[in-house]
Amino acid sequence: MPVLAASLIMIALLAGCASPATTGPSAPPAQSPAATASTPAAARIFTSRHYRYTEALPAGWTGGQATQQWNGTGAPGDDDSVVDLFQGPGGVEAWAIAAPTKENLAAYTRTTTRAAAAAHPCPATPQTDQAITIGGAPAQLLSMQCPPGSGFLVELAVTTHDGTAFVFASQNPTGGGNHSADRAAFRKFLAGIQLQR
Repeated sequence: MPVLAASLIMIALLAGCASPATTGPSAPPAQSPAATASTPAAARIFTSRHYRYTEALPAGWTGGQATQQWNGTGAPGDDDSVVDLFQGPGGVEAWAIAAPTKENLAAYTRTTTRAAAAAHPCPATPQTDQAITIGGAPAQLLSMQCPPGSGFLVELAVTTHDGTAFVFASQNPTGGGNHSADRAAFRKFLAGIQLQR
């Protein structure tokens, strides 16, 4: 009996030592690549390493992280290392940048438009300027042809939140995309954004 009791106590102790590693709370997906890869729902959430937002990727979208943080100057494009770059259906793509700002939404939208016109063959005045929301925050959705009259559609969604300005841009680099489909895909993409504090 004493040997049996000692054996049972030893088994219980060994099980107790092993249980935190095997049955304890699992690490959050952002901290555990293995957990992220094995959980389909978690794998669809993109969390930016440099900018304070998450994106619930719509079907057909994939995302890649910026390798450097943007310094807030200029108008980075899809080939810059400071953008989180996303590939969507039909060849459409989107990218994201963010930086601290003291400007309100209207002022930062003007800043973004001027920077785009200076860095790219885009017009100083967008063809359309629509009020929307991104992650519950007021935003402006601008569309333009770059260069004007080319048929090459570029869309910019600008918002400010908690002292940070966010710019989400979209284009179809093939130049031959379906504008209606590309616009719809970008709006689905924007609908999945959550801004962090």
